[in-house]
Amino acid sequence: MDNAPVPSNTTESGSASTEVVASNEISTRGKITAGVLLIAFIIAAATIVVAFWPDKLPPAGKLARYRYKAFNITLLDSCQCKSSSYEDLIKKTAGKVVFKKDSTNKDSDKVKVATLKLFLQKADSLKKNGCEKVKIDFNDTIDFNTIILILVASAGFLGNMIHITTSFTAFIGSGQFKRSWVLWYFVKPFTAAALAMIMYFVFRAGFLSSADPGNNLNIYGVMSMAAFVGLFTDAATEKLKEVFKTLFSTKDDRPDKMKPDVKISVSSVKPEKISVTTPNNFIIAGENLDKRKLVISINKVVIPAGDIVIADKLIHFTFTVPADQIQLTTFTLLIVDDANKEIFKKDLGV
Repeated sequence: MDNAPVPSNTTESGSASTEVVASNEISTRGKITAGVLLIAFIIAAATIVVAFWPDKLPPAGKLARYRYKAFNITLLDSCQCKSSSYEDLIKKTAGKVVFKKDSTNKDSDKVKVATLKLFLQKADSLKKNGCEKVKIDFNDTIDFNTIILILVASAGFLGNMIHITTSFTAFIGSGQFKRSWVLWYFVKPFTAAALAMIMYFVFRAGFLSSADPGNNLNIYGVMSMAAFVGLFTDAATEKLKEVFKTLFSTKDDRPDKMKPDVKISVSSVKPEKISVTTPNNFIIAGENLDKRKLVISINKVVIPAGDIVIADKLIHFTFTVPADQIQLTTFTLLIVDDANKEIFKKDLGV
């Protein structure tokens, strides 16, 4: 819709001008509903990005899974441990150490000291580890690549929502909104989300090996790319078209390959009468006139190829009647191809 021409505010007829009143094909209630929907979709897309944003990237070259909890997507390596205070660790360890006083044993003090040392070593070890293992169900986890795909699609959707919101408000403000574009507003963001994912696949295919789990990605760069793809969907589509043509372009160098049968046709010749005293500027109209080498002659006088301008639908050249043909009253225009096959023939008067 952004490429649609904006009609002028005035039309001129002679010296008088009539003002054209712009009118939107949408009611006030429709404007409010559309505005609320646009804001809701923008908030929803932004919320998904925030909800699935990981706490940190996994180590390079290693497969990683995250704890699947909205607004708390945490790497399993960092959430498998639950921190405990040093005092709690001391209490837990102290509860397992029992001091027994034995007056009959002369070495009771030595045993007490040895037990206390063991207790301190155990507590210190727990302090260094600082955690206790927490079991997490595999179904409550999500893979890193899945997170990236969700983020990329959401960023493409969000970028396109900015684009269509700007377009919508601009056309409403100028009084040029057309009801026929409603479907475009609903479909475009989803198309942009899919296009962002395709661009991400192209990026991964071009810059990372197939064995790389994707941990080397610059997540901010990927998200910026996805958002810009959504914001400039048409430009991104043209770039993908260019990439496809570059990858799959072919060149057929066979010397004896079969040439396609192109039909050359002539629809008109001007002028239809020749002047025998002044140069004649001929204009021949037709189709596919430049697809083959043509030879043009008038009364068997061949027009030099350097004097002929040939385009797809137009041939132009200048012809001056030779002195020995001034007395003639009929001239024959003949066009043949390089195989001497007749393409067009016409008799011209004087």
